[in-house]
Amino acid sequence: MMRKEYLLDTNIVIKVWNKYPTLLDTIENIEYIDFKISEDIAGELSVKEYVKFNKDFVLSNKFLKLLTHIITDKGPSSTEGRMASDFIKYEQNKKIYFANGDKVSINDYSLIDICQNNKSYILVSDDKKIIRNARTILDYSRVLNFEEFIEELRELKVL
Repeated sequence: MMRKEYLLDTNIVIKVWNKYPTLLDTIENIEYIDFKISEDIAGELSVKEYVKFNKDFVLSNKFLKLLTHIITDKGPSSTEGRMASDFIKYEQNKKIYFANGDKVSINDYSLIDICQNNKSYILVSDDKKIIRNARTILDYSRVLNFEEFIEELRELKVL
């Protein structure tokens, strides 16, 4: 069976936690499927996942389970060479990308960049700008929204 590796956006992790609380545990136990979380996404999630324990705040168990899936994201690589296209521009003073006329944050663009540098990753997001631009930059089949992700997992007999 072909190995699948998914790069999950913040909104997808939160939806999975809310709608399918055991899904990430299930995926973790399947050899041919894996998921990754970028450092930036982990940072966004960690802010939301502090829980009070006795008198201290600690990270939730569901966040701690993500730790082995966090990948280093070095930020978008070589903005000069890669950004010299008609549909992607980078404004360094504003630290923002413009892709197909859409404003795309560095964190959001870094997800696309990670997938561009790791051909096995499939980007999963529900952010319409990310999806639209990722499908322009990456192969269309390497970008899924939440429903497409769930459907693919059903086809793989994960759900």
